[in-house]
Amino acid sequence: MIIFAQGVLEGKVIDEETNSVVSLANIRINREDSKEYLQTKSEVSGVYKFRNLEAGLYEITVTCIGYETYRNKIMIETSKSKSMEIFLVTAEIEIEKINVTSTKTEVTLQQTPSSISVVTADEIRKKNIQTFDNVLEQVQGVTLNRSSGINVNSLSIRGSSDVAGGGIGNRVLLLLDGRPSLTGDSKGALWSLIPVSLIERTEVVKGAFSSLYGSSAIGGVVNVITKKPTYDAFTGINFNYGFYEKLSDSLRFTNNLLTFTSADIIHSNTINKFSYLLNLNYNNNDGHSQQTNFDFYSGIGKFTYDLFGNRDLEVTLQYTNSNSGFPHYWRKQAGSVADPYRVADYYLGDKIQKETQSYDLFYRAIPNAVSKYTTRFYYYYLNSNSYYNPNNPVSIEFADTGKGLNTYINSYNIGNISQVDFQLGKNNYLVSGIDFQINIVKSDPSDILYGNQQMNNFGVFAQDQFKIVKDKFGNSILESTLGARFDFNKVISGVQSTELSPKFSLVFSPDTDNDVIKNTAYRFLVGRAFRAPSIAEIYFKKELFGGFDFLYNPNLRPEVMVSAEVGARKQFSNRFTLDFAFFFNRYQDLIQYVNTGTSIYGPFQVRNIADSQIKGFEFSIDYNSSVKMFNNPFEYFFNVSYTYLNARDLSADRKDDYLPYKPVNNFLFTTNFAYYGFNLDINGKYLSAIDEVLFYKLEEPESYFLLGMKLRKDITKKMSFFIGINNLFDVSYQELERIQAPNRNFNSGFSIEF
Repeated sequence: MIIFAQGVLEGKVIDEETNSVVSLANIRINREDSKEYLQTKSEVSGVYKFRNLEAGLYEITVTCIGYETYRNKIMIETSKSKSMEIFLVTAEIEIEKINVTSTKTEVTLQQTPSSISVVTADEIRKKNIQTFDNVLEQVQGVTLNRSSGINVNSLSIRGSSDVAGGGIGNRVLLLLDGRPSLTGDSKGALWSLIPVSLIERTEVVKGAFSSLYGSSAIGGVVNVITKKPTYDAFTGINFNYGFYEKLSDSLRFTNNLLTFTSADIIHSNTINKFSYLLNLNYNNNDGHSQQTNFDFYSGIGKFTYDLFGNRDLEVTLQYTNSNSGFPHYWRKQAGSVADPYRVADYYLGDKIQKETQSYDLFYRAIPNAVSKYTTRFYYYYLNSNSYYNPNNPVSIEFADTGKGLNTYINSYNIGNISQVDFQLGKNNYLVSGIDFQINIVKSDPSDILYGNQQMNNFGVFAQDQFKIVKDKFGNSILESTLGARFDFNKVISGVQSTELSPKFSLVFSPDTDNDVIKNTAYRFLVGRAFRAPSIAEIYFKKELFGGFDFLYNPNLRPEVMVSAEVGARKQFSNRFTLDFAFFFNRYQDLIQYVNTGTSIYGPFQVRNIADSQIKGFEFSIDYNSSVKMFNNPFEYFFNVSYTYLNARDLSADRKDDYLPYKPVNNFLFTTNFAYYGFNLDINGKYLSAIDEVLFYKLEEPESYFLLGMKLRKDITKKMSFFIGINNLFDVSYQELERIQAPNRNFNSGFSIEF
């Protein structure tokens, strides 16, 4: 029992695990001898305050979405005032975890009208994850196609994206704390360049979400929520060292041991109304094959100031720099056997350097209990400089005799997203806003790249969440979401388009004691989405990864899609969760590469093909429990997920009905055991064969199964050590044709917090 002064009770609400403040928690106190109560919400800075309290015994109750209910007894006496910090514990039940991406509001997984996967910081810590793309490849329904350790050619959700250099054909939107993080030229994302130590959670929303996010969200959204500044001083240091197993003599391209190293430091604190978080990150990798080496470093600063009351200002600054070998297809002479870990000699020495800068200004105001306003101004800059050695065929064709060739791409993204939330009575929650973005691209030489181009987009959106049926406590039994977005897109030197993207959803959570259907949410979602062609797709002239020629297409139109999904999420007690969904996506004017020539080398052109569809189903099972073993808890967890795809080209002039890079079967599993400070994580992945590729026909990647594991020992609560292995069975596999994936590799490292 805790004693406070008469008249005032105040303090902060804090997340017990992350040590960050919790905003908008509902706090209620009432005297035990009275039915009357007082209620307030924690401010943006986590602060709460009650005034003019009479002496007596009070009960305090704190509730917040995603957290367990907090209760305590408080004696208010006529003595000196005191303050109390309230520490909330994250909800253990899976369906109570929160997400903000699916509706642009905080909802639990049970309330979410679409399929979504959430990867938390704790899950990242347990797995053998080095870069952000490793986080995503262990998400249900997600496939990645990489040409090297730092170059992700494509990320696809349920087969949505195509594969091309630089992220061209990407149909998944990457958000970093809600702001778009796509390059201005290709609308691709640098999926591997987000430091994993900075991630609080990652939300992967599947399906058509143009109704909220516009063009690039036609296949889904990946939103990275970074850590908040901590209430008390915190410093964390992580270090990792690893190496690739030496290849056999027939495959080896060097006798050196190929290693990889990473290190980062994160520091955070709050000083009065000012909070900050700083992160420095470094990665070095020799590469598992020729031209896959890279160096990467980044710095991020996040600064928050509590202006007054429920209003705060947040500034985020980020810088990244990477230097890597320019990836190429493996070496294969005509009539000879492939040499998968080598590239042709005339590609050796090719390099690519990428530098990014981003500046983000975010203002949030909660003037009263029924409204909220946010606005975000952001600037994102990318400089990409590629060097091709004098022997490269591209240099011979386009550079001065005996000299190498340099190409430059500078892209600038400038934008604003403003949103207003209204609680209209007890049943309606309205979200509306505007979203504008300017993309400026400058590139050279223009006879290879795109020249100087500009694309502008303006969008306005609105969405209403309506509780149709509620239980006696006000919880939703049947809830609908109706929304739409209007976009105007204009390429200054070319095409323009206007698109309307509506959506409608229902979530039914029956209030029943029936064991079969209680704690179950049934969902239905239907919507229209679109993707405007990127500057790179319209003005593409040369594919420098493999040297293929392209014909640019100034008449390229947006592609549109109608998407539908039905699914359910069931919680069997606190230990067992089941989720399944059936989905159907119908595309019109799908944008794809088309070989317009008579040989496999093209030339190619990016075109609108007439019609296609992707349908399928997926399911996921989570189970966790524990038993006592020698007076210590033995905890165990497993997850199994499976995605089936049926992807078909329905255009009239097709040669076959396959869509490229669409594996039919995607199976994942994770098993985790924890005992006496030890944590063992084992994860596996099976991907079926690719039926069709874009460039090297009859060399489609075959099916493969991978297994990896990580053993961590918590020496103290603040210090841990781990060892890990990837590709345990040393499987030889490819994600793209003629691109060899990493062989077996080992790593170890440690983490310290203070």
